Amino acid sequence: MAEFVLSLSTRIQADESIPAIGNAVKILRRDMRQGLKAEGPENVIRVALDESLGAEHYTAQVRENGITLTCGDDLGAVYALLSVSERLLEVGPFDWWMGFAPRQFDTVAVSCQDWQSPRPAVRWRGWFANDEVLFTGWHLEEAQRAEVWRRLFECLLRCGGNMIIPGTDRAYDGDMLYDMALDMGLWITHHHTEILGARMFSRVYPDLQPSYTLHKDKFEGLWREAARRRAGRRVVWTIGFRGQGDRAFWADDAAYDTDQKRGAFISRVMRRQMEIVREYDPRAVFATNLYGEMMALYRRGDLAVPEGVIKVWGDNGYGKMVSRRQNNHNPRSDAMPGADDPGPHGIYYHVSFYDLQAANHITMLQTPPGLILEELKTVLARGGSEYWNINVGSVKPHLFMMALLRHLWTAGDCDPETAARDFAARYYGGAEHGALLTRYAECAVSYGPNPDDRAGDQYYHFPLRALARAMLRGERGPVESLLWAAGDEPLADQARRLAETVQPGIAAWKHYVHACRAAALDAEEPDAQRIRDTLELQGLIHYAGCEGLYSFGQACVHALAGNDLQAYLWTDRALQAHRWALEAMEGVSGRFAGIYQNDCFVGVALTCRVLEGVRSWLRIRGDGELQYDWEKRYLIPPEETRVMLQTHRTAQLSDDALCLRLRGLVLLEKAF
Repeated sequence: MAEFVLSLSTRIQADESIPAIGNAVKILRRDMRQGLKAEGPENVIRVALDESLGAEHYTAQVRENGITLTCGDDLGAVYALLSVSERLLEVGPFDWWMGFAPRQFDTVAVSCQDWQSPRPAVRWRGWFANDEVLFTGWHLEEAQRAEVWRRLFECLLRCGGNMIIPGTDRAYDGDMLYDMALDMGLWITHHHTEILGARMFSRVYPDLQPSYTLHKDKFEGLWREAARRRAGRRVVWTIGFRGQGDRAFWADDAAYDTDQKRGAFISRVMRRQMEIVREYDPRAVFATNLYGEMMALYRRGDLAVPEGVIKVWGDNGYGKMVSRRQNNHNPRSDAMPGADDPGPHGIYYHVSFYDLQAANHITMLQTPPGLILEELKTVLARGGSEYWNINVGSVKPHLFMMALLRHLWTAGDCDPETAARDFAARYYGGAEHGALLTRYAECAVSYGPNPDDRAGDQYYHFPLRALARAMLRGERGPVESLLWAAGDEPLADQARRLAETVQPGIAAWKHYVHACRAAALDAEEPDAQRIRDTLELQGLIHYAGCEGLYSFGQACVHALAGNDLQAYLWTDRALQAHRWALEAMEGVSGRFAGIYQNDCFVGVALTCRVLEGVRSWLRIRGDGELQYDWEKRYLIPPEETRVMLQTHRTAQLSDDALCLRLRGLVLLEKAF
């Protein structure tokens, strides 16, 4: 059988003056250098452009003397070149992000069988690296930071994606990242608060009220600046109007005090934004996010979306296509594209979310994969196939979910068990470990009646810190920010309810962590390390979170009853739990050492500091003026307490030392 042999002797022939093709050629050459060790027959990989194939498509003709990649455009050429890397060198989309070393070959021989590009189920397929705070602190140097983003764009292209929002409100390197993405062949689109990709009004004019009514020319000047900068390039222009920050614009402009006024204003502004862009880019593509208040206005008929604009519907941050919970308000209004709603539709969907309540940011989405697939297949059935913008946060914790959605936007369907087994076979040393990926959501704590009411990592930290603040301030009534989770009850009852909610998760997540450790013991390095740094670590964050919130709930009830020693020791138990998680986060090794250094949206380290403060406060309140009563009562020999010639003979123990010695001597008593 005739074969093509890929080797270090293989040449790549392409028009590298076209930026996207030039970048893809560099990637393939890098993969060849890293994966091949020997020279072979002289042959060539040729890239030819033929517009008749259509945008993004390609065919690959394999012969003994070469591979001819015939491509509809430069992005089709990118996909074609990357397909050679994946098919012949076995480079997977997520290899770099999983710390997976390139496989080694002398040469690679393949039969002369042709292949061609898939026909994706979704037209614009993209990621939003939103709230990407873990990137900060992991790599501070500009060159390293740029390499992280370049690898992210490459990963997206390998997944068949074609659209990106490169970060949130990125003033310091925004232009550089947008240009990098465009040069690699990607379309760019915009955050729903960064309309047209323009600079934020309040950043440019910090001393002015951000009112379009008062400063129309300044707003339009920023929009015009953005339109000129990106005109004629691959852009899906986001139109609409929100306030300065992720909120409704009428928070900054009280003149719009009815839904009718608000909807009519946004409709008028969207038409004006389109006029400005079309002055520079007559063939521009537009989208608008029906997210938050925008969806409510549209559903009521107060907002008219211009014809041809892609209507982008949003999930609630937990995988369900309903309106998101905001503070204590959770109407769960349907946010699925309407079956009879004309025009193109798309979605803004989260595998990472941030709501200061129960979302996931440093761990994988806790919603069952089956529910996610069911929801997104319904989206496709409803016509939501024009635009998928997936919020991937800081990327690293969310790779399996990103892999699932890759299958969906490519083929329109996916079996989660098969996807999990394939992912585990590649990155964890065995397909059997895929059960850990699907079992993950089964351990998640349910805090409400809906199947997506499952606790992410933020659930253990924001409520705990709210309880701590209220307790130290001497409050007894309900904490308003916790009404959604703990009801309109006194503080002690709120603490009890939160603790009882997470209690089942202690055993569930403990067993999950043990299963991950057993899998790591069975695997060889570096597969074992990947299990420890991803699956086990994320399970431990949840296990510690449940243990920590449960223990602190006990501490709160004891403290409110005046039982300071028990409150002190339960707080110490909560602190130790969160320290386990923090230690594991700090112990990530290899390429991703330091990835959790800037965990500021969950704040495991902050929770530890808060608990240290609460523990110290409880000791100050309950351990006597000399802070020696508990030590004297439990740690000093009885005769020393009867014959006292000095108040004490040794320096008072630190809280850590005192708690260490009291554990086991003073039994923990449950307050409920």
